[in-house]
Amino acid sequence: MSKKAEEIEDEVPEKKVVHRNTKGEGSIFQRKDGNWCAKIQLGTNEQGKPIIKTFYGAKQKIVRDKLKAYKELIKGASDDQTNEVTVDSYVVNWLTTVKSIQLKPSSYDRLEATINQNIIPYIGYHQLSQLTPEQIQEELINKMIDKDYSYSSIKKAYNAINACYKYALSVRKLTYNPVSAVTLPSTHMFEKKTIRWFNDDEIKRFKEQCIFKYKNGIFRYPLGYAMIFIMNTGLRLGEALAIQWCNVDFAEKRLSVDSNVVMAVDRKSETKKRVQINQDFLKTKSSKRIIPLNKTAINALEEIKKIRYFGEDSYIFCTEEGKQNKVRNFCRTYESILKRADIESCGIHTLRHTFASKLFAKNVDIKKISALLGHSDVSITYNTYIHLINEQKAQAVELIDEI
Repeated sequence: MSKKAEEIEDEVPEKKVVHRNTKGEGSIFQRKDGNWCAKIQLGTNEQGKPIIKTFYGAKQKIVRDKLKAYKELIKGASDDQTNEVTVDSYVVNWLTTVKSIQLKPSSYDRLEATINQNIIPYIGYHQLSQLTPEQIQEELINKMIDKDYSYSSIKKAYNAINACYKYALSVRKLTYNPVSAVTLPSTHMFEKKTIRWFNDDEIKRFKEQCIFKYKNGIFRYPLGYAMIFIMNTGLRLGEALAIQWCNVDFAEKRLSVDSNVVMAVDRKSETKKRVQINQDFLKTKSSKRIIPLNKTAINALEEIKKIRYFGEDSYIFCTEEGKQNKVRNFCRTYESILKRADIESCGIHTLRHTFASKLFAKNVDIKKISALLGHSDVSITYNTYIHLINEQKAQAVELIDEI
């Protein structure tokens, strides 16, 4: 064949074919836009849905090589010759290749922290296939109990290692999940965290500082009415910072909550600093909701609109330049207001709890309170506010001198 003929042959475009390997080997195909794609199923998640890893490239050979390299990466854990794989190496690989395509940024950060701070230091050195239920129980769960970790932290560590082993089972790396025989401690062993809400006097002092004006008519705290608004809607801080004027229906007196902001690690930067990012998805499905606005909430919005309004698509609680406010800046303002109001320092979630406490005081049905707060289940509302509920029950009984 002549050199010219060879050049012409090289220029012939690859055919749009689908190369399907045997089950578990993956598939390679060309997309309509001309690029190539390779997919491989990694098993199923906790809900039974397939976990798919996808690779893209301009040529078939590129995605084929990517797929081959990835299969070699995960193959090691199941080969008889590589039974020496340790828990730390496998759980990190599971985190970066499987959970990274499944979790929201903030959820991924929490799982990564649990793995690095709890799982790896305690049981990471064991061989994955040799780790026993007794070792997990004694070296992880019981040691965390002895070191006074919270129930929440222990449960997160348990859930993480259990999910990792379930995945190993689903892709046939192992035949037994040792975590299935591990026992979590009873919740009664842990002190129940009490929530904080403002009493009537604190509410009065807090609001006075929120709307304080200097002699020239300028508000000391431009975000003061934002605090009052949160206290009258029960919004999470991330939800509040994400709302825009277009989310408010003044005619119907209601607010649509459909996004939020979170703090997450910027994995594209070398510093890996935590940054504030916007999410169109919320904490739970129930978090997407419509909140009726009372008179105080409407008034707060009207006051804010007088001093900071940059159009319907702008953020309500924005900076002086019209940019989205930062969590840190908002919390700093909140702490300053507390100090001037002579209120003991407490988290900004106290505003949300105060809203809930007022609803309970008005004998609003707990299911309605749960819906307003955006809880995924009414049991969360009940467990969160059990102290408040019991306190109000006691006050109700005290009203009856005798029967």
